[in-house]
Amino acid sequence: MADILQLILNNIYLIGILALSTLGITLTFKTVNVANFSQSITSTVGAYAAAFLMRELGAGVWLSTVGGVALSFVIGFIIDAVIIRNIAGGSGRIMVTIGLIVLITAAIPLIFGTIPYNFSRYFDGSIDFTLFGMPLYVNKNSLFIFITSAVIILAIFAALRFTKWGLGVRGTASNAYVAAMMGVNTDLMTAFSWAVSSACGALAAIFCASQTTSVSITMLANIDANSLLAFVVGGIPSFYGPALGAAVIPILLVFFALINGLWANSMLYILVMLLVLIKPEGLFGTKVLKKV
Repeated sequence: MADILQLILNNIYLIGILALSTLGITLTFKTVNVANFSQSITSTVGAYAAAFLMRELGAGVWLSTVGGVALSFVIGFIIDAVIIRNIAGGSGRIMVTIGLIVLITAAIPLIFGTIPYNFSRYFDGSIDFTLFGMPLYVNKNSLFIFITSAVIILAIFAALRFTKWGLGVRGTASNAYVAAMMGVNTDLMTAFSWAVSSACGALAAIFCASQTTSVSITMLANIDANSLLAFVVGGIPSFYGPALGAAVIPILLVFFALINGLWANSMLYILVMLLVLIKPEGLFGTKVLKKV
């Protein structure tokens, strides 16, 4: 039991990172009904920018984080305002997001160079404690990532529930045409949603870089794949379900790793496929009934 709890604590930062990344995917999908496959690479740009500010300009870890997130926020806004909204059809938009992966992947070495970047941790050391007589510990930086991610996600959920922006986003997600007729600036809602989505992804990338202390083009490969799984597991019809699904994925991986480390990911994918067959709306989603 102690080994299981310790493994979960060792990977607690992944829950926060996955939840941020998954929430970003959810925001873009709900507003324009398109899966943004380019989120991981645009998020990586934010991590590179933060590392660049730290290495080349001598900025601290906190200021570098703000700079990287701000850049990705602007990139997300521009992608929707300049590209996505001017392309008709969901399939065309999906192809654009795939094309952005190729374009940005090629641009990163040209802009930031090929010398590896490092990133500092926010906190060093660990916290030792005892739970039910079992000695455990948690990395301070990992705990900070988890708590900060949870606070930010709860703040975004509160904004979706209680602000005019949230009402506009929910209205646009429900029916963009009706929302526009009711006076909602749907273009602004979708652009801002893409901006917030990219900012969440960038923060996830920077948190990942802080934990691993390195930045690379492929740093979010596994995170991106597991975010899509969390999106499906949590429930596509829901804003909140995918973020909750992101908490389930790392815990399942820990249990599967204890059974067989080599087959942990394969067992997770099989379980997700079975879930889709049994409950297509996800663990926390509800069936959407349409009148015909």
